[in-house]
Order: sequence, then structure tokens, then C-alpha cells
Amino acid sequence: MQGYPPYRYGLSEEATAYGPRPVSPESRVAKRLGVVLLVFTAAFGLALAVIIGQRLSDQAMAVLAGSVCGVAASIPPSLLIIWVTRRKQEQKGMPTAGLYPPVVVVQPPAAYPPGVGDGANRYLPPAYAPMGTIPTQREFVVVGEE
Repeated sequence: MQGYPPYRYGLSEEATAYGPRPVSPESRVAKRLGVVLLVFTAAFGLALAVIIGQRLSDQAMAVLAGSVCGVAASIPPSLLIIWVTRRKQEQKGMPTAGLYPPVVVVQPPAAYPPGVGDGANRYLPPAYAPMGTIPTQREFVVVGEE
């Protein structure tokens, strides 16, 4: 089989080479810097928690511990509810959003009273009141005035 190129299927020599790919020095420095920042952040948080824990009273610590435990206890049921509802929607083949189209209600304008009008034009223009209504004087009451 001398003289035939190896089967690479269009890949470059670096893509078919065995072993880990070389990592640039900048990438190594960035990873180390990220680990150092993570360690410092964890140490600062732990020190802050110890200092605050020493200064709080027993009752305040109990309230804080209860709220943390309550939040931690509510996470698994919430995730379970989300998982079950999504699973039911996938089984039914329903989309996850937009279940109902928007509903638009359009009312026709007021019609003439029975026996009035020519039959072809059964609706009044919006500026006119139906026949037989007498306009009344409106009264206003101003709150706080004597």
C-alpha cells in the first residue's frame, strides 16, 4: 500500500492527529487566573459568613437558617412540577407557548328603534342619539367644596 495517502476524508493533518491538542500559553494563564479568582472568592465568602455568624444573635441565626432551609426545600418540588408539565405537553403534542389565539370582540353600532329607518341603513351614525331620548342637564358634585 505504498504511495497511497491515508484516509482522512478531507480533514487536515492536525484534525486527525492522536493525543490532546496543544494549548496556547495564554489559555493556560487564563485558566489558572480563573481558578485563583474562584479560590479567593470562596475564601472571602466563607470568612464573611463566619464573621456575620459570630455577630448575629441566636434568634437571628435561627431565622436565617430557616429561610435558607425553606428555599432549599422548595427547589426540588418546583423542578418536579416543571418537569411533569413539560412532559405532559410533549406527550399531547401541544406547543409550549401560545395555546389560545387572542380574542377580539367587535360590537356593531346602535341600531334604529323598531319601525324607524329605511331597512337598508339600520345603524345610526355615532354622533346621533336614538329618537325619543331627551337630553338632560348633568349635575356634578365636587368633593371638598362647601
